[in-house]
Amino acid sequence: MKITVLNSYDLKVPAVSGMEFYEGNLWMISDNANEISICNQQGELIQVLHSPDLKIKQFPKKDKLDFEASTIVYYKEIPYVLVIGSGSTELNRNQAKLFALNSTLTLQFDLLPFYAQIRKELAIEFKDWNIEALACFEERLFFFNRGTNTLFEVNQTVFFNFLEQKSNQFVCTSYHLNLGQLNGMNLGISGATIDEFGVFYCTASAEDTADWYNDGAIIGSVISTFKISELQAQMELRFEPFKLNEKLLPIKLEAICQTNDKNRFFVASDNDGAPSQLFEILIETT
Repeated sequence: MKITVLNSYDLKVPAVSGMEFYEGNLWMISDNANEISICNQQGELIQVLHSPDLKIKQFPKKDKLDFEASTIVYYKEIPYVLVIGSGSTELNRNQAKLFALNSTLTLQFDLLPFYAQIRKELAIEFKDWNIEALACFEERLFFFNRGTNTLFEVNQTVFFNFLEQKSNQFVCTSYHLNLGQLNGMNLGISGATIDEFGVFYCTASAEDTADWYNDGAIIGSVISTFKISELQAQMELRFEPFKLNEKLLPIKLEAICQTNDKNRFFVASDNDGAPSQLFEILIETT
């Protein structure tokens, strides 16, 4: 895999943790804000949903909803951006929101029972729970848990039926992503998207921290890709470090989305207090 950085921009959007490409613009979520920010392809902020101006209300760590993952879904035949909290604390961080792409409609659900059942089924301890990425392919929803580098999938209709309390049953299939290390530090999944052919593009980052709640010194990030047809219980992933001018950037990429051009992507960073950055890149696979 070859990554070419075409352009880079500083963002006014803080702590970018997820990003979707829709009608030529970038729909960004932040882990310390409750609304979606929309930027053009040069990273200029053009709209904050449900806000009369371009002000983004930020929340302190203990109070934030920690929206860490997003994907575009159709719910009752309406296109939405589905945004979910990380679930890394029992308070605040277990919400799902649907933001309509073509209206001001917003829906909200409680994820706590869903997350609890998944943890029980997959035998994941609460301290290792931190959902960081989400992707949708046809009727399949894929959740990425950074704490264990576990990818699990649930049928989309079944997922919403569970959230609507129409059913308390669902089938979950899981896969372990073996990412390895970057400069001696373990890599954890941080962002994902999937194209129309069923190819995943994922970001992962390494930071010097003992747990998934507290931030640490950022080592750098990588990008990995694999096909949905290759999914198996244990997956060895190859990756390419994210560099600029042959130097590893000490940034934490947390969002990735594909444009209408097959090989052109945008990635964005959450640099733990420093300004977020947007990168326009080409990804060429062999």
